[in-house]
Amino acid sequence: MIPEKQSTLRHKAEAGLLQRALDGDTQAANTVFNYLSSTNPNLRQIMEETLHEMQDDRLWRHLLRCLALQRWDDQLDCERRHDPEASARIDAAICEAFVKDVSEEDRELKMIVLRDGMAHSDARLRYAAAYLLGLRKDPRAVSILDEAIDSADSQWQLRAIQSLAIMKDERCGRPLIKALAKDRSILHQAANRALHELDTAAQSAYVEALNHPNRHIRWHAARGLGHIGDARCVDVLVEGLYDDNQSIRWATARVLANLDRDAVPAILNVLIQHTLTEPLREASYHALNSMPSAQTREELRPLLLVLRGSSTSSQASAIAQHLLADWKT
Repeated sequence: MIPEKQSTLRHKAEAGLLQRALDGDTQAANTVFNYLSSTNPNLRQIMEETLHEMQDDRLWRHLLRCLALQRWDDQLDCERRHDPEASARIDAAICEAFVKDVSEEDRELKMIVLRDGMAHSDARLRYAAAYLLGLRKDPRAVSILDEAIDSADSQWQLRAIQSLAIMKDERCGRPLIKALAKDRSILHQAANRALHELDTAAQSAYVEALNHPNRHIRWHAARGLGHIGDARCVDVLVEGLYDDNQSIRWATARVLANLDRDAVPAILNVLIQHTLTEPLREASYHALNSMPSAQTREELRPLLLVLRGSSTSSQASAIAQHLLADWKT
């Protein structure tokens, strides 16, 4: 700690505690953890304020290690594994401290620590540094977060997804599509939510994923583009109308409906080329009948009447062919 700044510290007792922890005092370090894991937000705030005021890069390196390895240093374990809730509060406090800047000097100290961390030989330290840098919305973290998604560490995979979503950068889309294709259901769900949070920033990744070898990923990409309003999704998205999974059929119908006239030719082609099963009839009717434009629905009325009744495949196909021949988007 810089000596001339000691007299300006608001929390002198806590500053002394942190200094002793830096000097190797095990009891002091454990007391720091008690502050950071406290259920009392005021105690956590006092410790975070003191961290910023001391402006000592060694503290930030210890905190990065604590987040990544659950250790203060090579000797002292944070003793967090026995209390997951307390451990989560420590992690949250560390993240908040790294994201919040109180001065330019404070920001520069943390950025040096995070950049060094991303070059560390220990993968967990790289992932932790990239995670925190991502929470700061710095796209330099993307490549390491992508690496974390490729790892076998589910905790850092999920944290990487969270960080990528926060950045709102189009470079985050491709790693999130990769995470979406992972087998783990929790990882898949987290990546799907993150892509929705990216919104239009995910558009280029969605377009690329329209050619993904996994049909389910192609469908997710098409649905994402449909929510954005990009009509390039239609030819892939319509495949969901005859999917074996009911939830996919109905989700597909909703997104196609939102695209209104742009989606109609593709739906008509499906009705022309595929046997009209009951699931396909229901999904197609829902998509066409839910289109927001009253004019579109009026033009489709002959087909809607057939789909609403007990129509045959040939009836629906004939009307769809007639409509398609004259359809103008």
